[in-house]
Amino acid sequence: MNYKLLAQLEWKSFKRKGNLAQTILMGLGKAYFGICYFIIMFAMSFAVFKIGEENNQNPVETFFKYAIYFWVADLIVRFFFQKMPTAHIKPLLVQNVRKKTIVLYSLLKSSFSFFNFVNLAMGIAVLIQLIIQKSDVFLSIIFTLSYTMLLLANCYLVQLLNHVNKIAIPFLIIFSGLLGLDYFGYFEVTKYTQPVFSFLFNNFWTIFPIAIYLFVLVKSCYSFYFKNLSLESSIVQKKETYKYYDLNFLNRFGTLAPFLKLDLKLLTRNKRTRTVLFMSLAFLLYGLFFLVNPSGAFDGSTFVILSGIMVTGGFMLMFGQYVPSWDSSYYPLMMTQNIPYRRYLESKWLIMVLGTLVSMVLASFYIYFGWNVYVTIIAVGFYNIGWNCYLSLIIGAYVRTKIDLTSNKNAFGDTKAFNIQTMLLSIPTVLAPMIIYFILTAFLEFEIAIIVFIAIGLVGILLKKFMFDLIEKLYKKQKYTTLKAYK
Repeated sequence: MNYKLLAQLEWKSFKRKGNLAQTILMGLGKAYFGICYFIIMFAMSFAVFKIGEENNQNPVETFFKYAIYFWVADLIVRFFFQKMPTAHIKPLLVQNVRKKTIVLYSLLKSSFSFFNFVNLAMGIAVLIQLIIQKSDVFLSIIFTLSYTMLLLANCYLVQLLNHVNKIAIPFLIIFSGLLGLDYFGYFEVTKYTQPVFSFLFNNFWTIFPIAIYLFVLVKSCYSFYFKNLSLESSIVQKKETYKYYDLNFLNRFGTLAPFLKLDLKLLTRNKRTRTVLFMSLAFLLYGLFFLVNPSGAFDGSTFVILSGIMVTGGFMLMFGQYVPSWDSSYYPLMMTQNIPYRRYLESKWLIMVLGTLVSMVLASFYIYFGWNVYVTIIAVGFYNIGWNCYLSLIIGAYVRTKIDLTSNKNAFGDTKAFNIQTMLLSIPTVLAPMIIYFILTAFLEFEIAIIVFIAIGLVGILLKKFMFDLIEKLYKKQKYTTLKAYK
């Protein structure tokens, strides 16, 4: 079986799967965001040289200074959005197909990743600018090849990092943190990275170590996939032992107590859900990106709502939008039991409400930046409870991603953590409160606008019965489609 036949099988699989119209629409949405990302990275590769000229600095040296930002940004974006080079492996493993062929085909697919084309475009932009700056043509071409290979190597580095999250997450956090300190002037990382890129430019022979680095990563990916490509590794789950702990204090919630106990055990006992808890804590720091900005972009801007949503609703967004996907492994069995759908959904909603309340308390350190900042975060927290928790449940009815709780490759299922589909469905979650806040602050004083914003959230809480009637009908309507997706 050759590569062409494998590609044909995947194409047939794509055409035959259900909800083809929805898949095409989501593909168009992904294309839109992809084009936006392409334009941004391509334009920034030009703009960084202009920044040097405007600041009366050497444009080429300015690029060398900020080149590390492009490398880290590319790595982070790939980590969250780049799909792993997967094919329909299980059926092939029982056929007369060599493991070498399957692995090479999968790696070949990853070589045609959208991000690789973005990297090539960035390399072309850099080469054009280097020639415009009248740099040595030969050195410019060699450096551009080296720089592009360095970015392309991220394609394979990410594939390895995705299988070792214990190293990947700290690795990305440390790199991002160091660059953040550099950006705000606390620690000059670029003081040490700029000479490295300058050295690569001035010494043409450095292209060989970079080529070796790229080859080693490709070889490592090949070895990893070849070693782990087996039917047993795909279907056999590692047995884990769990500690028992008493949750009788939840009995005060009456008929919701059994569901709440199961959800808390789900969150604390599984790798995937524990990752969500850790990421929720990371979202608490989201507002700092605006607050430490000397221009004061946080104060008085509608983007304060975006920060508030992420600070207080990080857990809500990551957990709620994957209801009932968290229960996908036993969802068909659960639907055969005498379980009221209403109670099941209310327990998920209550978990999100509790998570939002805890986030509002933990975010109290924002008082350091001013009372207005923290009050705004509290107001957004009430809006999240009043409306966005419902919206998260509604989104969950359509995001039917089968999740392997015992695996920790990414934060969600076998797809990427913050996938484009979820982002498209999440737009109202972010856009609606920003529009409301903009209208309120345009006609009212800050204090009155905040009170009205909180009142809007409280109205959502009072409409709980009405909203759950709609949500319950939606889930019942989607019941059999969801069951089919989890088989």
